Amino acid sequence: MRISKKRNRNEDPLDRDMSDLLKTGKWKAVRFELEAKNKTITIRLSERLLHALKKRAHAAGLDYQKFIRLALERFVEA
Repeated sequence: MRISKKRNRNEDPLDRDMSDLLKTGKWKAVRFELEAKNKTITIRLSERLLHALKKRAHAAGLDYQKFIRLALERFVEA
């Protein structure tokens, strides 16, 4: 059981124990997209394929368009 004390607004947040942050279960992979997305494409997909893509994207915590873009980037980089 953790007992928390009231924090002083002027207290430095880095001046305390942060060992809880080191637990690997709390980490999440992040990808920074720095390149501008300035082109739009239109693509026709079957309803079944789009549904499967949306399901996989949701499981990965992404919107389906970003999921498709990342899949294409990985394919091209491979």
